[in-house]
Amino acid sequence: MQSVLHNLQGQRLHESIVQRFHALIQQGVLQHGAKLPAERVLAEQLKVSRSSVREAIRTLELQGLVVTKHGSGTFINTQSLDAVATLMTSSLGEGLSAGEGRLRDIFEVRHLLEPQIAALAAQRATPEDAERLAAILIEQQRQIMEGETGVDADTAFHFALATATHNAALVKVVSAVEDVLKQSRDQSLQQPGRPQRSLDSHRQILEMVRGENHLGAREAMEYHLTAVEPSAVFPSAVLDE
Repeated sequence: MQSVLHNLQGQRLHESIVQRFHALIQQGVLQHGAKLPAERVLAEQLKVSRSSVREAIRTLELQGLVVTKHGSGTFINTQSLDAVATLMTSSLGEGLSAGEGRLRDIFEVRHLLEPQIAALAAQRATPEDAERLAAILIEQQRQIMEGETGVDADTAFHFALATATHNAALVKVVSAVEDVLKQSRDQSLQQPGRPQRSLDSHRQILEMVRGENHLGAREAMEYHLTAVEPSAVFPSAVLDE
């Protein structure tokens, strides 16, 4: 353990400790069930205060990545949904820039994930889910009319759609990748015409969800993603102007 934990002085200590443990778990150095050294030992190895170690362990517990068993110690836990979501967020977010290559990768992820979410939502959404989606679109329209891109409502719509699947694991996955996916929405909605195009295609998705048309919802989401893809990244995209 000491060989992979280095002096973290000069950094934001507890956050740096948390990031170091994320990396060690992702690299397989720390595996599920591994017992962590005592707080005092970790502080000595990292050359930080015990309070910094304690705060980092508390953060890791909240993320579901460690569990503390009184009288036994603290153990790595990578088998809960919270832990998986945390690791996905850390892994996806690290080093992702907003360059064209990365943006293309993000849209590929969206094409793989979001049409299936829309289809499942069309099969499972309750009337309350549909009303929530409709309310978000009213807010998106307001944002656009006031000259904004509507990105906040756009993000809320896609998350509410995932929630409407009533699949807890899927919601965790979407939550984990949301910060990364938001990069694609931020950039695509900067281009003229994109905000209104996004709203119009959202309305079509909602219509399919309300009609319990899962095939139509999948197709509407595919069209939506194509309609908002930045032309600089996807110059071949066919868009209705």
